[in-house]
Order: sequence, then C-alpha cells, then structure tokens
Amino acid sequence: MAVALPVLLGLGVWQLERGREKAQLLTRAAAIQEQPPLDLGRAGSVDLIDDHRPVTVRGVFLAERQGLLDNQVRDGQVGYDVLTPLRVEGLAEVLLVDRGWLARGGRRSDVPAWQTPGGEVTLIGYLHRPADVPLVTGEVSDSFGGRWVVSQIDPALLGEYLGMPVQARVLRLAPQSEHGFRRDWRLVSMTPQRHYGYAVQWFGLAGALFGIYLVAGLRRARSGTTAEER
Repeated sequence: MAVALPVLLGLGVWQLERGREKAQLLTRAAAIQEQPPLDLGRAGSVDLIDDHRPVTVRGVFLAERQGLLDNQVRDGQVGYDVLTPLRVEGLAEVLLVDRGWLARGGRRSDVPAWQTPGGEVTLIGYLHRPADVPLVTGEVSDSFGGRWVVSQIDPALLGEYLGMPVQARVLRLAPQSEHGFRRDWRLVSMTPQRHYGYAVQWFGLAGALFGIYLVAGLRRARSGTTAEER
C-alpha cells in the first residue's frame, strides 16, 4: 500500500501533464498552420522555420531513391507512407517528402505501386519533425521489391543509406498539393483526451486500492474489538 498508492497517483499526474502538453502542442501547431505558406527556396535556412509551418518548395524528385514507412494504419487497414527524396536547388540536404498513405496487399512484402513525376515539381506542405518511437529502430531494409523500408524515420541513418545528407524534418504534403496519396496527418500519436482517460484509470485504481485498504483496516479493528469483548 505504501508503495503502490504513490505510484498509481504519480502515473495519473504524469498522464494529466502529458495531456496538457499535447493540448498545448496542438494549439500551437494549429496557429502556425494558419500562417501563409513560406517559399522554402527564399527562406534562407530551413532550420529557422517553425515546425508545422506551411511551405512551398520547388525541386526534382529522386524517384530511384524513394522508399516506404512501414506499419501505417488507416481505418484498420495496414499500409505504407511513401517517402520520396526531393532535390531542392540551394539546399545542401535533400528534403524527404511524405507523400501520404497507400494500402498494402495481404502480405508485408506486397508493396503497392505508385507513380512519381519527373522534372521539376512545386509542392505545398508542412515541415514535420519525425517522432522518436521507443523500442523501434530506424534501420533500413531494402528487400521490398527494390524499395527501402523503415519502421521510423531517422534522417541521419537514411542519409548514410542513401549516400547524401537528409534534412532533419520531413515535408508532409498538404491535401491540396499534387503528387500525393491519402493524407490525413496526425500531429500526435496519442490525443490529449486519451491521456486524460488514462489518468482517470490510474486515479480510479488508486481510489480502489485505498478503499480496499480502509475496508481491510475496519475489519481488523472490528475483529480486535470482538476478541477483547470475549
């Protein structure tokens, strides 16, 4: 009791704090996304642009170097996000473009087919910093029909694999931009409401444990009183 109750309460408080952090992040991101698109070619340093900022960019897709982000689920269907490097004039690094989601076949190796335009393209999207998923590596597999596949986006590892520097942030194509697939982007993997729900569960467990402790204490007290009366 002395150990379990503080742990349960601490977990509940932690979930509340995570929920507040996610809510603040979503509020900030929504405000940033309302800003007019910034021309990436004229912005100077990409690193100075806010995460989630709308941008326009012109460049050439490196179709022979594109790959897939594995284990992406939409409406219960497993698929891939298509990741295509974009060569942008004036940028030392290639920009990885997340063009959206495609469903896969019945087997993991059933890689979907897609088209990639040649020549210069103009894209509209949002700069997104890939999340670091615990216990998941960014190791690159190249055994999927000539396409590389990753379980999470690690720009440094991808840069080593591709033999060229990769920008730390990804361009997520906006819904109105051409050359993309299904795009219903999620800014966070877990919503504030889910964090609050978990907090209620932890606090509920703490309350139940405390209630059990009180009931057990009352029973012991009554048993002791009965024994003394005898």
